[in-house]
Amino acid sequence: MSDFLESAKQLLEGLLNKVADMSSSMGSFFAHYEGIAESYTLVVRWVLPVLAITLFLRCILPLLQYRRRKAVWGYLQMMDGTRIPLNHWENSIGRSKLSDVMINLPFVSRNHAVLTFRQRNWSIADLKSKNGVAVNGVKIEKSQIVKHGDIISLAGVKLELVLDNKEKVGLPQPNDPANLAPSSKQINSAVTFLLILLFQILGGLQIFFSMGAAVHPAVPLTFVLFILAESLHYMILKWRSREHLELELLCYFLCGLNLLIVASAAPDSLLKQLGAILIGISAYAVLGVLIRDLGRANRLKYILVVSALVLLVLNLTMGETHFGAKRWLTLGLITFQPSEFVKIAFVMAGTATLDKLLTTRDMSAFIGFSGACIGALVLMRDFGTVVVFFGAFIVIAFMRSGDMRTIALATAGAVLGTIAAVSFMPYIASRFATWGNVWEHASTSGYQQTRTMIATASGGLLGVGGGKGYFADIVAADTDLVFGMLSEEWGLLVALTAVVIIVFFAIYAVFLTKNCRSSFYAIAACGAASIFLIQTALNVLGSVDILPLTGITMPFVSNGGSSMVASWGLVALIKSADNRIRPGKGTISDNSR
Repeated sequence: MSDFLESAKQLLEGLLNKVADMSSSMGSFFAHYEGIAESYTLVVRWVLPVLAITLFLRCILPLLQYRRRKAVWGYLQMMDGTRIPLNHWENSIGRSKLSDVMINLPFVSRNHAVLTFRQRNWSIADLKSKNGVAVNGVKIEKSQIVKHGDIISLAGVKLELVLDNKEKVGLPQPNDPANLAPSSKQINSAVTFLLILLFQILGGLQIFFSMGAAVHPAVPLTFVLFILAESLHYMILKWRSREHLELELLCYFLCGLNLLIVASAAPDSLLKQLGAILIGISAYAVLGVLIRDLGRANRLKYILVVSALVLLVLNLTMGETHFGAKRWLTLGLITFQPSEFVKIAFVMAGTATLDKLLTTRDMSAFIGFSGACIGALVLMRDFGTVVVFFGAFIVIAFMRSGDMRTIALATAGAVLGTIAAVSFMPYIASRFATWGNVWEHASTSGYQQTRTMIATASGGLLGVGGGKGYFADIVAADTDLVFGMLSEEWGLLVALTAVVIIVFFAIYAVFLTKNCRSSFYAIAACGAASIFLIQTALNVLGSVDILPLTGITMPFVSNGGSSMVASWGLVALIKSADNRIRPGKGTISDNSR
């Protein structure tokens, strides 16, 4: 094994040396003909913002134009012949207007029963209704499997379960072409992908030209390898699903921006960051496969929760402190931030199927895990991540319970905790003291934020060109303050496009949950999207003094391997809510055991 690693190291070093020689020769040529590089920069400053906006619009239009008839998994047929479609794997039945199957009769409870699809069978569960639930005339206590033709009685209201032939023998197939309404205008994802490659090539050349004779050999090598890797991944996705790849395309675009930022600020870290992107794509693929099966996803949830607790304990006992926070952990040759990976476990811990939510109404386990995570982060002094976790907790708790009193109590507790932290921890108090007054502390505690605002203004709408900015020399320019660097070098239009893309992830999640097959995936998607939104808000607004600076990275865009891998993992949770797959490819399954 050691011989293999040594050979691989020598091969990589040889490749880097050859690339360095070629890059130096080309860099010297363009340094000699400086006018060519300047002309290129002038043109590309106008082209890249137009490309960025075009790419974004091409990715969101398929979602906005897409129309889908609700998938029908079966029917509940009343005695008069009226059929009520079952549009989900989990259907609440009751008098409430929010019920999936509403029966507006006074003797039916507001939340009477829940009909679910599990283990290739349908089952009915009583939600402690006043008049109970019976199957074929026999009253049930908790849950009962029902089959095609069975009569379900809800307080005397008789409903027959009607399934077609496919559903009798196994899993329903909602992705029949009859259930799909095509968009009014098809947008070719291959063209969008080619435009993304064009953006990355033009941006990479801009960095290359700006370095002149001192070009770093990792720059051309990283971009070539990244383009090859994302092309291979795109072709695999295209082969598997054929369509609906807007989420992945936007991730490619953001990863390209990430490499442009790292190439300008820390070219020595380029190959490491490329490795993180490749690991992230692999994690996205593996996690997507694991959670597509609902039974497997439920089991995976507990494995992730235990793993997260172990990571937090290791971080508390063995972690390294940087910039006042004990957020780093070194295991062998790898240094990473455990809290980034705990985000995935945190979201998964909050997921639950509708039958569990309606029959148990117990959030104690999730509240306990949330308290453990947030308590550990407080001890690590990682207060920015505390805000992210608490915001996600509010979203998940509301989706699980809908109880505003619980949310209000949790928020009140958070406010009291914040006041206590500001009062007794000088490090936190100093951040709040600077907030809103950074120009009065421009040479001390407000140095980073004032320089961020100066860089954002100096870049204008089009930017000064990749590798030509001065903000890259500021501490944390490529991580916590990445919005300033992105704005200075690539322009406010590109920077705002990156922000809007992440906001779109949340819109995407909400759109998908409307027809989501299970509340498990709906909670996972919205929980992951809330983390993206909160992180982006803290990063962008904190760097320009609208919010306190918290030291939080911007998903996908900031330099950092742990953040990149975790971002791809969270995207997999959002994608899990997407039913829009090509018939015959990647069929949704539920092999719950």
